[in-house]
Amino acid sequence: MLTLRQRNILKAIVETYIATAEPVGSKSLSGKYDFGVSSATLRNEMAELIACGYLEQPHTSAGRVPTHKGYRLYVNELMNDYSLTTDDTAELRRALKLKIAHYDRLTEEIGQVLSRLTNYAAVTVAPKLSSGKTIRRIDAIPCDGTVFVLLVVLGNGIVRDKLIHLGEKPSTASLCEFLSTANAILVGLEPSAVTVGHLKTLNSAAEYGCRDLMLQLVDFITELAEDATEMEISTAGESNLLRYPEYRDPDKARELFGFLKEADNVEWLPMPGEAPLVVRIGAENPAEPLKDTSLMVTGCYLGNGYRGYIGIVGPTRMNYSKLAARLSYFAHGLGAVLGEAVSDNNDNKDKGE
Repeated sequence: MLTLRQRNILKAIVETYIATAEPVGSKSLSGKYDFGVSSATLRNEMAELIACGYLEQPHTSAGRVPTHKGYRLYVNELMNDYSLTTDDTAELRRALKLKIAHYDRLTEEIGQVLSRLTNYAAVTVAPKLSSGKTIRRIDAIPCDGTVFVLLVVLGNGIVRDKLIHLGEKPSTASLCEFLSTANAILVGLEPSAVTVGHLKTLNSAAEYGCRDLMLQLVDFITELAEDATEMEISTAGESNLLRYPEYRDPDKARELFGFLKEADNVEWLPMPGEAPLVVRIGAENPAEPLKDTSLMVTGCYLGNGYRGYIGIVGPTRMNYSKLAARLSYFAHGLGAVLGEAVSDNNDNKDKGE
C-alpha cells in the first residue's frame, strides 16, 4: 500500500516521463515539484517504488521510468481528468467534418482521420456493413456480352456489387422479367432471412437464359448473409509511431508494423462492454508484438444501428488523460456525423428510385 507521498511522487514521475521521454532523476524531480522532503528522502521513496514494481532504473546512474504496473496505477487512480481546451475542441470538430466518399470503406476512412488527429496508429473495427439490413433492390447491369455486374442495394444505403460471367446472355425481356420477380420476392428481407422456399420460388421464375444468373444471385446473397457474423478491422497511421523514440529500434518497429498491417481478426483488441473506454498497457496485451505498447479503445455508433470500435496504438509513454478525452469526444461526435450521413444516403437513394 503506497503512502500519499509515494503516490504523488509516482504521479509526478509518470507525467514527467510522458512529457520528456527521459528517465527522471531525483534532482530534476525536486527542482520541478515541492514534495516538502530532502533529496535523500526523495531518493529513498523512489527506491521503495522500484522495490514495489512501479518504477525501474534502466541504468545504474540513470533516472527512473515507470513500469507497466506504474502506468496501470496511474491510469486507474492517479491521473486527473483532462479538460479539452478551446483549441482541442476546434481541432476535433474540424476532424469530424469528414466526408465518407465510400461508405463501405468506412473503417479505413475513419482510421485515417483518427491517426492524423492523434499522431498515433489508429484501429477501427465495425461489423461488415452488409450485415443486419434488408435488401432494397436487385439489379444486373450488362457490361460486355455475357459479363454482368450483379448489384444489391441494402437498406443502410450500402451498394454491394459483384462481377459475374454467365454461360449465355439472356434476352432483354427475360432479364427484366427475372429481375422484377427477384425484387418482388427478396426486397424487404435480410440476406440471412432468405429461405429455401424463397429460392424455390425464384428458381421456378427463372426462364431459360436466366438460370445461371439466378444461381449466381443466390451465391451472392449467401455471401452477404455470411458477412452478418463478421467484423472487419482496419489500421492506419503506423508510420506516425516512427516519431517516438520507443520505435527507433528498426527490428522492434518492423515487428509492430507488420503485426498491425496484417491484423485480420479482432482477438487482440479489447472491446469495451459497459465501460466507456478500455486501456490495455504493455504486458496486458496478449499479442507479443504489442507487449511494449498501449491500446486505448472506445465504442462508437456508426449509424443505422451499427456499433463499432475505434482506438489508438502507441508507446506506453502516452498522455493517457488527454488522449482519453480526445478519443471519447471524437467517438461521440462520430456517431452524430455518421447518423446524418446514412440518413442523407438513404434519402438520396429513395429519390433516385
